Amino acid sequence: MTRAGFAGRAAGATAVLCMALSCGGSSGPSTPTPAPTPQPAAAITAVGAGTLIIHPSADVRFAFALEAPVRITETAGGTCDWNFARISFFMNEIELGRYELTADDIRAAGFSRIAPRSSDVYNVIFRTNQDTFDRVDITLGFGDIRDGRRFTAAVPPESFSDVAESLTPLSVPGSGTVRLGATED
Repeated sequence: MTRAGFAGRAAGATAVLCMALSCGGSSGPSTPTPAPTPQPAAAITAVGAGTLIIHPSADVRFAFALEAPVRITETAGGTCDWNFARISFFMNEIELGRYELTADDIRAAGFSRIAPRSSDVYNVIFRTNQDTFDRVDITLGFGDIRDGRRFTAAVPPESFSDVAESLTPLSVPGSGTVRLGATED
């Protein structure tokens, strides 16, 4: 082998070795790329935001439609999906019945994602045939976008300013399961 042939092969081998070992030669010190700021976990509180209103239901399958204005507040800077809204009726600590709005219902109404540091009022409509009870629990379920954690937020009954009755039947449009209306305060 000639000296020129050997030098060419050696140069080629050196180049391949440098690429394999990622040797940069004399390009100078590399600037470290800052790590992205991790997204915080979501923290949600939910409270009543006005008067609970009991309507006759315009849907003949149900006797009542319960209109519940709920304020959902995210305080930690995280983002989450709203997975369900549930109302449960109790008598003497025994659950008599429940009605649940699913993630699909909430998404169809246009309100599935809870934004970081947001505070919005949602008018959640539940329907029921339950007319005898001594306690009502409203529970909201969420999924944290950052880590997939599932958690709930109870809406304290005492956080509603009042309970009123309306003689106006309440219609729940579309699939007949949800009517949410976000308002900003």
